[in-house]
Amino acid sequence: MNKLVDRFIIVLLVCTPFIAFANTYRVGATRTYTVPSAVSPLVNNGDTVLIDAGEYVGDVCSWRANNLLLRGEGLVILRANGKAAEQKAIWVVKGNDCVIDGIDFRDCAVPDRNGAGIRVEGTNITVQRCAFRKNQDGILAGDNRTSTITVEYCEFDRSGAGDGLSHAIYVNHVRRFIFRYNYSHGTLVGHEFKSRALETFIAYNRISNEDGTGSRNIDLPNGGTSVIIGNVIQHGPNAENGNVIGYGLEGMVDTVANNLTVAYNTIVNERSSATFIRADTNTKILRLVNNLIAGNGTLLIGDAADVDTLHNLRSMRIADVMFTNAAQYDYRLLETSPARLAALDVWNDLQVTPTYSYRHVTGRTERRTARDLGAYESDKTASVDVTNETDIGSVTPLPASSFITLHLPMSVRGLPSSVIGVDGRTIAMLGIAAEEDLRINVQAYPPGLYTIVCGRVNVPFIVAR
Repeated sequence: MNKLVDRFIIVLLVCTPFIAFANTYRVGATRTYTVPSAVSPLVNNGDTVLIDAGEYVGDVCSWRANNLLLRGEGLVILRANGKAAEQKAIWVVKGNDCVIDGIDFRDCAVPDRNGAGIRVEGTNITVQRCAFRKNQDGILAGDNRTSTITVEYCEFDRSGAGDGLSHAIYVNHVRRFIFRYNYSHGTLVGHEFKSRALETFIAYNRISNEDGTGSRNIDLPNGGTSVIIGNVIQHGPNAENGNVIGYGLEGMVDTVANNLTVAYNTIVNERSSATFIRADTNTKILRLVNNLIAGNGTLLIGDAADVDTLHNLRSMRIADVMFTNAAQYDYRLLETSPARLAALDVWNDLQVTPTYSYRHVTGRTERRTARDLGAYESDKTASVDVTNETDIGSVTPLPASSFITLHLPMSVRGLPSSVIGVDGRTIAMLGIAAEEDLRINVQAYPPGLYTIVCGRVNVPFIVAR
């Protein structure tokens, strides 16, 4: 019997695959590893690094493993102090599918003037709850057409080397760039935001020059499928460039639909003159709808095969819009604002409706109506229009690749529902929404932003592969 048991154990050991267990490393002044660079050569795929609160001066490194979680516990400041990993950045991230959470990157400068807080060289990364202060580039990402980059709840403060070639955030040719709930401001000459991604989604951010000398607030030099929704955009009096948003001005990408949708943004120009949107004439679709645009300047230079710029509030005088406190960049609407209750009925036309509003600093609040123009709904509109704050829908997972589960509130069950593409066209009719949760196959949908419409409920979702 013992020999039989021994043989069984040997067979079990031989046939059982080796299982690698992820490790958690703690970094801090009282830990075995006192700085992040002491851990970076040790980590393996799937490991977690937790960094104690504190200031780590002159500590820079590269991360090569995949599926890392690098998280700050409290206020974690990485101050470059003249150092840069590989002469590129405070952190160079070479691994795939990494998450960086809660780190403050400061003062990176290198001779080629592209010293970044984070240099992205791997495929797919999520950066959340981080700050980038006085770096030549906040985040710099190179070409990788299979990569998705997500940046959320982050601040980019006084970036740029002053040469106009370094920016608060600069993402080159990647597949998809999602930028949401962030605050980018005060850039020195460069752009507050620059993306060459095939698909760019800019949602519910504050992107403002303030008293800086930044150039464009948003620069999309190669076009692509781009959605700008629910943002607070302020073009400052000292801005070097007169364009607020630039699209396709360095040549269009010919492998994707070059469509630009700008909806429900509050755009304020304090410069003596400006062009709010400058677009290449090869743009296929340009939709500029339900925006609140204030200050001196030209609304649009450029053209597209299909243009809709008819429904926006355009005020040459900022004071006439009746913001709460424009001098302090508080662009919430007073009850007397002409932007109240003036939005186009988007569920019949554009199908890109706001679900959130930007909350300063680097946050979001739920937007409960789409009645008001611009990035904010007035308190008066919300209090009158909303009787049930739970009257919203949701989709999981986000982003999706094959199937999604749609949850609808009781108020719209029994109504027909449909899926609308970013260009406003109906992709699919889903029939009557009778069940609480509905599983939907999206495997045939091209990657991009979609909205499910059921009655007055609009639920956005993203397909990504």
